[in-house]
Amino acid sequence: MTASRLRYLIGTLEAAVAWSCSLPVLIVLPLLIGISVYDIIGRQFYNTGSTRLQELEWHLFLTLVMTSIGWAYLRDIHVRIDVFRDRATDRTKAVIEVIGYVVALVPFCLVVVVYGSELALMSFATDERSRAAMGLPMRWIIKSTLPFGALVLLLAGSCAFARNILFLLGEEPRPAPGSDG
Repeated sequence: MTASRLRYLIGTLEAAVAWSCSLPVLIVLPLLIGISVYDIIGRQFYNTGSTRLQELEWHLFLTLVMTSIGWAYLRDIHVRIDVFRDRATDRTKAVIEVIGYVVALVPFCLVVVVYGSELALMSFATDERSRAAMGLPMRWIIKSTLPFGALVLLLAGSCAFARNILFLLGEEPRPAPGSDG
């Protein structure tokens, strides 16, 4: 595969990751804010607490976290330990990223995708619901965000991996941190 074709594939994957991350944020974030405000006002001023609302809040929050991980990785704004990395050359940073992808990111994401999918399917098959009497049904929906988020993270990591390989081969300049590629 030529470098230009690989760049095109990377750009397409990055766009897919950005879309899969931004769509839930545009839908879920306003919903989470509205439900949280409604629940807080209801509990504080009208004595109307709700187990379902509280569970829905943490379901929506987890959805935001899991769908945003890939976007954060693409933008290079994810949590990392920068003690050594900040002082390293661009070439060393690229090597660290490539090794980290192969040694840590891929195995982690595959484990979460495989076992998270099994967990979600088992939850669906058993019609799992909240343990709280008035809790939410269909627990499989929230459990499905785990493998989805890990898959999006794996795609984002694959894009960063490919860009770093291109950089190491002299085919692409080092992307600035926080850029879209």
